[in-house]
Parts: sequence; C-alpha cells; structure tokens
Amino acid sequence: AGRPRLLLADEPTGNLDTQMARAVMELIEDVHRDGATIVMVTHDPELAARTQRNVHIVDGQVVDIDAAEPRFTAVAGG
Repeated sequence: AGRPRLLLADEPTGNLDTQMARAVMELIEDVHRDGATIVMVTHDPELAARTQRNVHIVDGQVVDIDAAEPRFTAVAGG
C-alpha cells in the first residue's frame, strides 16, 4: 500500500498488550506524519485524547464533536 492517504482503524489496540499497542500506535503515527488522514474507532479515552478531533457517537447518533488543538503525538516511553 506504500503511502496511503487514508487509514481506517477499528479498535487498533484492542486486545493487545501494552508493548504491542504502543508499536501499533507508533506505526499509525508514522502514517499520519507522512500526511495520511486517520479515522480510528476506539473505546479507550486515553487514546482518543491524543487525536486532533473526536466525534462521540451514542446509539448511532453523533452527540458531540471535539475539534481541539492537534494532540496526536508519539507514544510516551515505558
């Protein structure tokens, strides 16, 4: 796929241990830094807090859109 312009990720860190989740997020962040748009579904509030925009959906309805300052940064060490 080379350099995708769009990446769709449905719970990309779900059911992964901490080390593997960190590796997956580093890959996603690399793709984002290369200019791709990332659309990610997550139930993890810490992961959601690292994104540029959050769309909150409850029972199939958009209930809130948070367009904050860019926060998608590299995973902290550990």
